Amino acid sequence: MITFPKHQRNPYIVGRPIDQQLLFGREDVFSYITTHLQQHRQIIVCYGQRRIGKSSVLKNIPQKLQDLNEFVFVAFSLEYYYQEPLGKILADLAQQVVSDLFLDEENIKLPEITDLESDHQVFLNEFLPQVYQLIGNKNIVFSLDEFDVLLNHQNTKLSNSFNEFVTQTISSDNKLFFILFIEQKSLNNLKISQIFSDVPVTEIGLLDESNARKLIIEPAKDVLEYEENAIKTILNLSAGHPYFIQVVCFAIFSRARENDNCQVNKEDVENIINKVIELAEAGLAWFWDGFSIPEKIVFSAIAESQQTSENYLQLITRLTRNLDNKLITEIVTETEQELKDNGFLDEIAGKIKVKIELVRLWIIQHHPLREEIHELDQLNFDQKKSHSDLESYHLELYHPASKTEVGDQNNNIVENQVQSQHKIIKKTENNSLAACIRATDIRGIRTLSNSPKNSPVVTLQNPKLIIVAAIATLSLIISSILLVKSTQPCPVGEKKEFGVFCVADNSRISRGERTLFPANINTNTFRDQGIQAFQRENYQQAADFFKKAIEANRNDPEVVIYYNNALARKAGSPLTLAVVVRSPEGVLRGVAQAQDQFNRNNGLARRLLEIVIANDNNDPKQAQEIAQQLVKDNSILGVIGHNSSDTTKEALPEYEKAGLALISPTSTSILLLQNPVFFRVVYSDKAAGKALAEYAFNNLKVKRVVVFINPQNIYSNSIREVFTNHFEKLGGKVVRKIDITSSSFDAKKEVAESVDIDKAQAAILLPNTQITDIAIKIAKEITNKNKQLKTQNQTQKVEIPELKMLGGDSLYKRTTLERGGKNVEGLIMAVPWFEEQPEAKTFAQKARNQWGVDISWATATSYDATQAFIKSLSGNSTRTTVLDSLQNVNLPSEKTSGSQLEFTPEREREGKAVLVHIKNGKFTMISDK
Repeated sequence: MITFPKHQRNPYIVGRPIDQQLLFGREDVFSYITTHLQQHRQIIVCYGQRRIGKSSVLKNIPQKLQDLNEFVFVAFSLEYYYQEPLGKILADLAQQVVSDLFLDEENIKLPEITDLESDHQVFLNEFLPQVYQLIGNKNIVFSLDEFDVLLNHQNTKLSNSFNEFVTQTISSDNKLFFILFIEQKSLNNLKISQIFSDVPVTEIGLLDESNARKLIIEPAKDVLEYEENAIKTILNLSAGHPYFIQVVCFAIFSRARENDNCQVNKEDVENIINKVIELAEAGLAWFWDGFSIPEKIVFSAIAESQQTSENYLQLITRLTRNLDNKLITEIVTETEQELKDNGFLDEIAGKIKVKIELVRLWIIQHHPLREEIHELDQLNFDQKKSHSDLESYHLELYHPASKTEVGDQNNNIVENQVQSQHKIIKKTENNSLAACIRATDIRGIRTLSNSPKNSPVVTLQNPKLIIVAAIATLSLIISSILLVKSTQPCPVGEKKEFGVFCVADNSRISRGERTLFPANINTNTFRDQGIQAFQRENYQQAADFFKKAIEANRNDPEVVIYYNNALARKAGSPLTLAVVVRSPEGVLRGVAQAQDQFNRNNGLARRLLEIVIANDNNDPKQAQEIAQQLVKDNSILGVIGHNSSDTTKEALPEYEKAGLALISPTSTSILLLQNPVFFRVVYSDKAAGKALAEYAFNNLKVKRVVVFINPQNIYSNSIREVFTNHFEKLGGKVVRKIDITSSSFDAKKEVAESVDIDKAQAAILLPNTQITDIAIKIAKEITNKNKQLKTQNQTQKVEIPELKMLGGDSLYKRTTLERGGKNVEGLIMAVPWFEEQPEAKTFAQKARNQWGVDISWATATSYDATQAFIKSLSGNSTRTTVLDSLQNVNLPSEKTSGSQLEFTPEREREGKAVLVHIKNGKFTMISDK
């Protein structure tokens, strides 16, 4: 009998690419790719339904094809590049090449976007030759995900130029290969069929029963026991679709863990179906959004017919009785065939059914046929629509603007819809009102010069009829516009109001109108009352409530900022900065402390400082969206943030375009491109990597080091590169680089091999902040290995030194001490600021007095960032004056968190990192002596 282990992590993965260990049933795809690469086919196309696992296949290509020693692989997604110029795509692709192939940026010149825009051949003729030299002249395979995003989008200039780039590339460079991943429906795209008419194409389809069973059983084989009837029920629900198998099993595992029950039977599966539908909602909605209106109607009708046994076509015609049945039948028949061809429907014994039962159940709950039929009414499908109009109407029904297209095509869509409506009406010759509408134009009312014989002619002698026609036409235009507005997504930073209009979405930005961190902060009635008063623009009352909220909870920097914002608003003409964070601690405390201090001293000529808070959740995509919103607010003179190097990289181009200065208190990567608006008050990874390398070589007398990194993370790669270069210049050697995110990563095995085989004397742990738990596991294995070495050294004559541990500042946090315990004892880190530094003690004490807790280095550096902005302000500040003034900022140590603040010509902070280690369960400064 299996016992359910407590706190067992759910092994089933929903909504993100799968690692090699959990990837089942794609051997045919990898074999197909291998064969055609060996045959030197330079373009291979892989297609499949939405959520079928295309990205998982792409992610695992390097591991699955590792026997192809003459090839190296670079993965790149085109999902968000539909509005970018080709130069931007190629510049980012070049950066991805350097990252995926672990190339040293000091040995390669990355192409500039401007150079690539003027001449795309720079990528082929200047950049790639450098890469080939560094990788031993191997072949390069670009695995391009979401390739059809470019071809399906209306940005024809980009799609044409990118297609031209691909075709020119393969004709001029026989060492470059492309694996293109597209959606199944895109196979019918004329551009794709024309450009790639003679290339190998393979499907990433549903799993066969054998592999579907493996996906159900294997991930939890040591925990769950599936009865045969449970497995069959899951197979019936999912039809072998890996995404839906994962969702079902994820819900099963969660329920089994809650109930401490390791046996799974049919009833257990049936009992979690509603939970599964809830879990899969986001994925299913995205899945559904990919279908046209006729496809949705047919889907809904077939889903209901399976439940009622009524013929689905009869269901549709009964609900569309005012429309042309012949035309409806033809549209439905054609749509059914398309859905069958694309693998969404099955025909069994002459009956049509939805292939995936889970999808059918979701459709019944969320998209009943009656609601989907309503889409036809909204489109004003005329009751007498001629059969000859089918082709033009198909364009409107089957090719609606995609989510990414609509924002660019609003005017064209409205015009096309109005024209389509006029075409429909012109065919309805026996309808007098239609004839009247036909006689009108959206630019005014006109008479018909060539009316059909049986149609009444609108003349000035028929004023009532003209008015009716005008009203009808105006209604038509308005309904068309509202339809478009209701179906199109809003631009970045806006949301739907009343389901139609786009208004500013400020849910992630606040001056005091809302709390951005309701889950992180205890309930504070005074804070909530202050927010309500701020919304009413009663700033004095808001300040009074916020002051009481601070007294109730002095450890809430968000409230301190809102209190000062209320005072600034009341005083009038505030000086405004923004800060982008992901939590109400760390950075926000430093900003709040500096703002509070400035405003207590009456600000600048009685103009107080206002801080706009934004929360990007440390997500690169959200960071870019937040940046786009902030630059639109002309009152904002500068921005403090973002948290990680990845998010900063995504946001920076937006600030650069607006000439808005950004000071980072936390992003340390040297891989952040030099940018004229980017300043940094935290020491870069150059300082940290150099300090660690010198201490390891000179003080620890270490000559051989193993590096544990996340190669996909910009911070982890950055500090690894600096450490490696400096350590090896000193005379040391990095003997191994180990990917801690790999599905095959085994901490115990890697530590053992590093010592026993590679003779490593030290390990440097460089995880990004999101995966520091992996570093704790590595530290535990290092501690265990050192215990073995100690015992071994006592019994043998040859002494093997214990493995030393070093790490980056991502490990410099309380959770490292709490979770690591004795396993992290002795860990050495390079950090930007430490409270035990003599020059930092005064600020650290003031901060503790204000917040009632120990503070982090992020509080210190964000305080310095705010002080730098304050120093750059003047009575007539603009974004330009602030940007210019920052170059000349020179703050003495008493005005900062401890060290003098001055920027280099590269806008970096002068200074060096601080070395600390964990001693007796605490962070302790390492003496310079």
